[in-house]
Amino acid sequence: MFHQLLLGACVTFASLMGAAVLWWYLKEIIEWMEPWLRRPPHLIKPVLVVMMVIVSAMAMLALGVWLWAFVLERSAAFSSLEEAVYFSLVAYTTLGLGDVVVPEQFRILGGMIGANGFLMFGLLTATLTDSLRYVRGMQSD
Repeated sequence: MFHQLLLGACVTFASLMGAAVLWWYLKEIIEWMEPWLRRPPHLIKPVLVVMMVIVSAMAMLALGVWLWAFVLERSAAFSSLEEAVYFSLVAYTTLGLGDVVVPEQFRILGGMIGANGFLMFGLLTATLTDSLRYVRGMQSD
């Protein structure tokens, strides 16, 4: 049990740190674009920023899902990488279909995948909100 908790905590930390680094790079790109974003017309520019954030969010989610899938596959929880990716995706999004279940000896990791996904969606919401607030604030100056 403690091994799973430690492993899950490390994978969650790596997933969230990877997302934070990606968010930092996204913020740097938006700041680099600031002179262009300040110039009128402003109509399409926030849409471009939203699209950049969405692509970044998809990358952050993919990072977490694949990281968990590799951990599950290497732990021999599933017989194939495809099955591990599918379970990770379903658990990470907290969908929990139940058509593929993690073996009993790995069920703590299954719950931690869901918790990691829940935290990631909070981070992604903050990323989107902060990016739009920043762009709209600079355009109203």
